[in-house]
Amino acid sequence: MTRFKIPLILQCLIFLIPLNIYMWGDWLLVNIQWALFRYQQSQYGNSLILGHKDIFYIYLGQNTGLYNIAATSFWTIGSVILLIGLCITIFAYIEEKSPLIRTASYFTIAGGLVLGLSALCRFQGGFAIPVGVPIILIIGWWINCKSDLSDFD
Repeated sequence: MTRFKIPLILQCLIFLIPLNIYMWGDWLLVNIQWALFRYQQSQYGNSLILGHKDIFYIYLGQNTGLYNIAATSFWTIGSVILLIGLCITIFAYIEEKSPLIRTASYFTIAGGLVLGLSALCRFQGGFAIPVGVPIILIIGWWINCKSDLSDFD
């Protein structure tokens, strides 16, 4: 079981690092986004926006525009893909099945790419710095390269 700890720790680390930093307008709105929530600062105050609330804002028509809808959709899809990768890693840890680690690494890489697309869509009207997206891709690639688990011991 100890040889599965490093992939599990790395998969959990993904949810703790900030993924993207956004700025809209002339520093009117600044966001830091993690996989499951976003912290927002504006002249109207500070907010903690969970992923499901962002979807709800679009559903109610409070947040419109093609780029906002695409960014929220990619953020949601990328987070779900990362959660599936985490679940596969947990299952591989419990059942001690090393082939599942490679599958989880594919989900990690795919989730990182989709979250990168989310940052590109949020770029409209300001700038976006994908801080954690390259880290996710590196973690997924590293786990994929070490998926035989001989080097995790």
